[in-house]
Amino acid sequence: MQAAFLTIHQIAENPLLATTTVHFEKKTGSEKVLFRPLLRDDIFAVQQFLECLSEATRQYATHPSYDLECAQRYCNEIDHDDILRMVAISEDKKIIALFEFNFRLGEFDIKRYRTYGLELNPISDVQFAPCISDEYQSQHLGTKLLHAMIDLAKHFGKSRLIAWDGVLIDNKQAIRFYEKNNFKIFREKYIASDGYECYDGILELT
Repeated sequence: MQAAFLTIHQIAENPLLATTTVHFEKKTGSEKVLFRPLLRDDIFAVQQFLECLSEATRQYATHPSYDLECAQRYCNEIDHDDILRMVAISEDKKIIALFEFNFRLGEFDIKRYRTYGLELNPISDVQFAPCISDEYQSQHLGTKLLHAMIDLAKHFGKSRLIAWDGVLIDNKQAIRFYEKNNFKIFREKYIASDGYECYDGILELT
């Protein structure tokens, strides 16, 4: 009998199904963060997270805006069929990271990956995008949260993570992050819908 996989609706009904605790080492010592699905009453915490992102971080992120409107949109999209957002909560109860799954594969992505000899499949593949607050970058939190997302992807029955909208070719920090965590980066640049030059990336889950 085939194992029953998680669904977005199940997580919306019971967020504890996708909630975990992550320990990592900061420059100032160890810290424990709660990693859980975005909730409908997170609007103002998400707004604060987005508004506090530096211009440098915003340059490489893919959020439509960095304000209350975006926060409301994200919280309203909970329990939609194609998006799952996870947030990391610090010990002082602030959102310090927002990680996303996009379960809908666009035709542009499918055609592009065919040029690499890969056939994307919505049954096995999910797009992934990370965003971490400035003060928590380069402190190994991203890798810890990625591992939690990998575990979650497996519970959805997925076997590959796709870098959502790729990675900007000049975002060396993100490219190092992906490659350090075993993503294959295709260094054949393409022009994204917003006009930026990007590389694609994919991770085979084991």
